[in-house]
Amino acid sequence: MEKDFVTLLEPPSPELLHRLTKLKLCTTTDVRRCRRRVRKLARGIPAFDSVWIDALVQAQKITPFQARVLESGHPEHLAVGPYLLISELGHSPQSQTYIARVPDSTEQCALKITTPQLEQPQQLQKHFQSLLQRLQGLHHPSLVLPRVIKQLPTQFVIISHYLPSIPVSELLIRRGRFPVPVVLALGAQLLEALVLLEQRKVVHGDIRPWNVRLAAKGNAALVDPGLAPILSPELTIHAALPPRCYDGIAPELIGTGRHPNTQSDLYALGCLLWELLAGRPPFTTGDPLAKLACHQTKSVPDIRSWAPETPAGLAEALIRFTAADPRQRPGDMQAAQKLWPGTASRNLLARFHDSFQHQTSRVESEPKSEKPGRLPLIAALIFVLSGLSYTLLDEGARNQLLEITSKVSFNQTDKKLSPPPDTQPPKVKTEKTVHTLLPAPDGQGVIRLEANTVYESTRITTVGPLTLQGDPAHPAIIEIEADSFHVVAEQLTVENVIFINRTSSPQTAGQTIQALLNVTAQNVKINSCYFTQLESNAEAGSNQIYSALYWKPLDPQHRNGTNLTFQNTFFALPGHVVHLSQSPQNILLNNCLNLTSRSLLYLEHPPEIDQQLNLNLQHLTMRESGPLLMLNWSDQIQIPGAIQMVARDCVFGLVHSALIQFQGLKPPENWLASVGLLGEGSVASSDILIAGWQESPGTSLEELSTDKMMIEGLSTGKFRYAAEISLHPADSLVTEAQVPRKSAQPPGIQPELIPDFVASLKTLKK
Repeated sequence: MEKDFVTLLEPPSPELLHRLTKLKLCTTTDVRRCRRRVRKLARGIPAFDSVWIDALVQAQKITPFQARVLESGHPEHLAVGPYLLISELGHSPQSQTYIARVPDSTEQCALKITTPQLEQPQQLQKHFQSLLQRLQGLHHPSLVLPRVIKQLPTQFVIISHYLPSIPVSELLIRRGRFPVPVVLALGAQLLEALVLLEQRKVVHGDIRPWNVRLAAKGNAALVDPGLAPILSPELTIHAALPPRCYDGIAPELIGTGRHPNTQSDLYALGCLLWELLAGRPPFTTGDPLAKLACHQTKSVPDIRSWAPETPAGLAEALIRFTAADPRQRPGDMQAAQKLWPGTASRNLLARFHDSFQHQTSRVESEPKSEKPGRLPLIAALIFVLSGLSYTLLDEGARNQLLEITSKVSFNQTDKKLSPPPDTQPPKVKTEKTVHTLLPAPDGQGVIRLEANTVYESTRITTVGPLTLQGDPAHPAIIEIEADSFHVVAEQLTVENVIFINRTSSPQTAGQTIQALLNVTAQNVKINSCYFTQLESNAEAGSNQIYSALYWKPLDPQHRNGTNLTFQNTFFALPGHVVHLSQSPQNILLNNCLNLTSRSLLYLEHPPEIDQQLNLNLQHLTMRESGPLLMLNWSDQIQIPGAIQMVARDCVFGLVHSALIQFQGLKPPENWLASVGLLGEGSVASSDILIAGWQESPGTSLEELSTDKMMIEGLSTGKFRYAAEISLHPADSLVTEAQVPRKSAQPPGIQPELIPDFVASLKTLKK
């Protein structure tokens, strides 16, 4: 084998070649074909085995999971007897589940490795063999049954059929509350499966959202029936387990030592279906002991208090299923099946599953003629709704506003906002406005700006930190007429300043993107500021769309410790909010409002392999905007780093966008495993996509699989703002949200902390 690589400068080690061929991961020919990829990945450094492994992943000869195990020093873990592990499906404190390849076949199976803690292995083996005998010959599309169980010295290997599907726990995160017809069909299928298990005297014992999977053909399947009562016959409480593991625990199992039975399965099923309808479990406390106490001492609420559209028959069935006294529940699964008002419609569930795979129909169905005018339309709409036509006392400014609104082709829903044709004023040529020059910084690097003063955009380069400080009650204005406001400093702090551009920005093929504020610094702090681009001069002929901030580090080689912080800040412009040439270490947005922007964060490149971008969002509202995070993917060879996002009490009201969106080349399928999202108290619209890709702006948006992505806490559903979209922050306060909330305080911005920028705009004169 070594002779095959004589012509290579740095061939893979004999040990790696031996592992690859012994495990039948790939052939030496496959390795040889990766030489070009290795040269690109190595980029002048020695081609270590890790580089060859990365190249094989890029060539899709091995999976990222297999690559990690190969590099871990224990490649033998990829083989479990004659089975070869392909990727990881999930894990728990006692078990790990993988997709594996069946010996001498291309067929895949689900392989679970579990470590029992209580009983002797010999006794467990007897229970497992008894379970297999009772399940022998049983086949049903709503059951994923164990078929082979092998005993290892300290573990058991359980082989089941692999069903490509999505757990309903993930669908809850992505979509929120399920429609009533979907829950009726899903419940009917699960009851049909449970009736068959009951006839074989098998108790499932672990009916939870992550153990119910929805396949493309429309069958909802129960995973691993009968295993939990063998592995954990009695309820035990572990501090390391998350509270969600204690949802659906029947009261009679708590502290009694009883084993799961048909009645406890019915209770768990009722709690599961209740959660699908409500978008949250019946009891939402974060303390496991408190959650168990709720199941033991309280009744599960009537689902109609959370989902009023639930029909009476369905609500009454759930009341019976979740009765605290097991004697008040149906006597067996057949009785429960008769009580259930729905039918097992696979066509309905197939369409529901398909809605998660094809989310681009609304985007593609838009008439092409409307796309070019979207950004001018939104800018004009904001201006009209904001009431600036009444607050801008300068007659010239008011005439320009009328001129803007008159030239925009509003669609049918916006016709009432278009001024009558006879109100169009004659076009008036204006001269260039002369603004105040920016003062010099004092000895501490602070530039103090006068209240209600319009300053001219300029370029500043300084050694050390720089602070731009306006008046809190009457913010200063920096108007960008052509070039950006450029700052080069070690650290930039901006407080109480309005950055504004007033130009015409039609959508043209030659359109360019600039930023109102162009910063080269290691750290940036923006507090109580306003960034906007408003259309005003129809004669200007400009075709520039502005982003709010363009950032690059002062020292590209030292990005550790680079931070961008935004607080009590308002963005209303057609470009990106923050355009990043490279990834900083941390980005914080606290109580910020984003209207109509193309994206909140645009990354020219994903984080590098040794980097992690930490994104912390608190009380952020994105309304009628593009994605939270847009990444430009231009290098298929590049192996990017990780992105961790924490969003607390945020509102994501996006328009035809994914929360995380890629453009350019399509990213590797498994890279989203490096992205985590904790959305504690945050809400998003019901039809939101978590991740999507489009080749270029204007092309169709393709949904990306988030099976490997860590997502927790984000709720989806309908919410309502205080008023129509405008430049007043109070109008974007969320007043109603049909999503589960732990706090009485609404999610999104706290408008009282954002200054009244509209009043300051009266100082703009033409």
